[in-house]
Amino acid sequence: MRPNGIRAIFTTFVFFCLCAPAAATCDDLWDWLNTPCRRLVDTYEHGGNDLLVSGFAWHTPWTWTPEKREEENANAWGGGWARTVERINGDTDTVFFLVFNDSHSKPQYNLGYGWSTYWGRRSGLQAGLGYTLMLVARNDLFNGWPFPAPLPLVSLRYDKVTVFTTYIPSLGGVNNGSILYVFGKIALD
Repeated sequence: MRPNGIRAIFTTFVFFCLCAPAAATCDDLWDWLNTPCRRLVDTYEHGGNDLLVSGFAWHTPWTWTPEKREEENANAWGGGWARTVERINGDTDTVFFLVFNDSHSKPQYNLGYGWSTYWGRRSGLQAGLGYTLMLVARNDLFNGWPFPAPLPLVSLRYDKVTVFTTYIPSLGGVNNGSILYVFGKIALD
C-alpha cells in the first residue's frame, strides 16, 4: 500500500476511535465547541444507517483548458457509509465516510459532517440546501495528508433516496479548475 493511502486510512481509524469516547468529553470542551461536538456524537450514536454511492464529476469547461479536461476522469465511482438523523423540522444531520475515484482515477477519502434543510412535503419530492464540513485526503494534494474542506450542498430527496450536488471551486494553484460533483445517499433504516 502506498504511504498516502496509509495516511488516509490511519486518519479515518483515529477519527472513528475518537467518536466513541467523544460523548463523555464534549462537556469538557469550551462552550462554543460543546454544541457542535454534541451534534456530531448524537448523529453518530442515534442516526440511521445510509449507503453512499458516488458517480460523477463534471469538470467545468470555463475553468479548465480543453486539453486538461480530456485528461480528467469524470467517473467518480465509489461508495461509503453514513449515519443520518432527521429532525422534527425536516433538517438532517449526517456523519459519513466516502471513498471514490478522483479526477486522476486515484482514491479520494472523505470523512465529515453534512447538514441540509428541505422544502416541501416529506411524502413527495423535496429540494434541499446545506453544507458539508469534511476532511479530505488525496494523493496529489498536501502529500496525501488530510485537509479540511467546507462545501455547499444542493439536494433532491424522495423517500429514502437523496441525490446531492456540490461545487468544488478552483483554489488558485492547488487544483486546476472547478468541479461539480454528484453523489447519492440511500437510507437503509
